[in-house]
Amino acid sequence: MKLLMSEKAEAEVIGHILILFITILGISMIALYGVPAIYSLEDMANVKNAEQAFTVLDSRASRVTLGESPLQVTNINLGGGTLTVEPNSTRNPSYMVVNSSSFNLTIPMGRIKYTLGDRVVAYEGGGVWAQYPGGGTVMLSPPEIHFNGWTLTLPVININGNASVGGKGTAVVSFKKNATLIQYPNTSRSDWINRTNPVNISAGKVYVNITSDYYLAWADYARSLGYTKVGVNSTTRTTDIELTVVPSTLGESRSITNPITFRGLNASDTTPLENFSFKLYSSNFNNFDWDIRAKSASGNKTLIFYFKKDDKFKIGYKEDGLQGETWNGDDLFVATGNYREVDLLNKSIDLTYKNENDVGATSSCTPTSGKISGIANPDYSWDNLYINVSDTNKTQSIYNITQHYIQKMAQDGDFSFNQCATGGGGPGGTSTMLLNYTTTGALTYLHITENRADVGIS
Repeated sequence: MKLLMSEKAEAEVIGHILILFITILGISMIALYGVPAIYSLEDMANVKNAEQAFTVLDSRASRVTLGESPLQVTNINLGGGTLTVEPNSTRNPSYMVVNSSSFNLTIPMGRIKYTLGDRVVAYEGGGVWAQYPGGGTVMLSPPEIHFNGWTLTLPVININGNASVGGKGTAVVSFKKNATLIQYPNTSRSDWINRTNPVNISAGKVYVNITSDYYLAWADYARSLGYTKVGVNSTTRTTDIELTVVPSTLGESRSITNPITFRGLNASDTTPLENFSFKLYSSNFNNFDWDIRAKSASGNKTLIFYFKKDDKFKIGYKEDGLQGETWNGDDLFVATGNYREVDLLNKSIDLTYKNENDVGATSSCTPTSGKISGIANPDYSWDNLYINVSDTNKTQSIYNITQHYIQKMAQDGDFSFNQCATGGGGPGGTSTMLLNYTTTGALTYLHITENRADVGIS
């Protein structure tokens, strides 16, 4: 009762205690959340500065490795991070392999790497790459790789050195030119005889495999080049680029080859051919009996273009398990002495869809062992047209027919036409052909250099 009736008060003391408690709580919250946030922002700023410094380093490194400058230096503010030169090794794999059935070459790249916490900025292969928490990678500056759908130019930067520095100061990175080696084309060694341009058509494919910690960003860059087929292997940390080798004679009149190869043809294009014509020589066209025939890459499609005496011409197409689609026409050749010219993309000459029991010169020529006969009525391959032997669509230009069937064949991949003749009924040695088509992932010329540089840090 006396306590309740007391007139003494402790409000001032309690107030001081509350103020002290709030102050301590505020300082604790700042220490717990604010300071790490400040440090995180500082680290982000330092990494951004490093990224900018590496783009400058990239430019100056190019002057050394690809230009005429013997030496270039770049200052990089470490900001508490670590800067290291890492040549290619089994511990730090960073290299490029270019190969085909005709050649195989491996070029080390190495890298200069800046690390701050879980953030990484690196110069590798002539480009600048960034790695973020969780392993995501992006390209900050592109490497010196160029592909125009015809020629691949591949200067590979090979970094040598053994230096590492860390702390808060400024590091000086020096690039010194070492040597430039032409890896392709180069036949100076006995085991390099196939490193020639244009790339040997028999190679079929050329593969560029890039092993790197930043392989996902390399893959993104490779896709941006266009014309390429790109895959990744997370186990080996490799970007795999596939290029199709096409003849260097596309668009040029040349002797009729055997086989006539179609590689890298754009199967998504409904009219992929630009030129497909023949100038045929024979001393006796009354005995002429010749065709070119192909199987698709899957092996279940056959296409034959059949050139016969008396200026007769036939086309046959067949899919396994189905009847043939056959076309016939007369007076298609333009005669000049002992030459006959036929344009398989002629828009003004028509063929008729009809039953033909004999499309092909002989039953024994490869890659198909038999001729095409019979007819599918109605057709099965013309999705956009209904064709049978009696409606108006039974007549189509050679242009439409050739483009249609070539695209059907290309949908299964690369293919080749082989020649087939009965007796001496084929074209003579002075016969020529003209072939040209749109390509994807196609390669004709290859230029690869290994550009060595010695890198130091002080």
